[in-house]
Amino acid sequence: MSEEPASIEEKIILTTIDCIERYGFSGATNRRISQAAGVNIAAINYYFRSKKALIQRVMEITLHNAFDLSNVPSMPEATVQQRCAAIFAEILEGGIRYPNLTRAHFHDLLVEDQPDTLLQHYVRQFVDEQAQELLTRGLTLPPDEIKLALIQIFSAVAMAVLAPSLIEQAGIDLHDPAARQSYVKRLVEKLLVP
Repeated sequence: MSEEPASIEEKIILTTIDCIERYGFSGATNRRISQAAGVNIAAINYYFRSKKALIQRVMEITLHNAFDLSNVPSMPEATVQQRCAAIFAEILEGGIRYPNLTRAHFHDLLVEDQPDTLLQHYVRQFVDEQAQELLTRGLTLPPDEIKLALIQIFSAVAMAVLAPSLIEQAGIDLHDPAARQSYVKRLVEKLLVP
């Protein structure tokens, strides 16, 4: 976020992300967002029509970024488990870096009890794509078992971000990159075994 935003709209989006991270989902008010962005509060309504639409746009952008695996090397020589561990380590790192944003993604699912959220859509798509890749790479498990394992790994990674004290209780410091790698590697090796 060190580059200057290209437009007022982009500045509002980036500021909203920052406010969610600093103050939590409920603390990211229109007033805080507009003050931090250096814009009139009416600009939020002008560009997004409502705070709800702004939050929706921020959630879309950040989920897209969270599940954009273009930063993860393709690792053609790696085992299926090594590649999968690298992917989940990348997701976990993002969650650790932006814990309140991660919690915001779970808000509608956990607080509002909405049965089909944007997060669930992205996770389903991610699981489908990763299951196909694992099959292509030669994993010899039935597709449904691969999908279940991926969902279980994702759930364990999400809980590590949502409730880090549970993981810390086991003596694991997820702020340490080596500990994150080890945590994810153990999950993958236990759940994705042919």
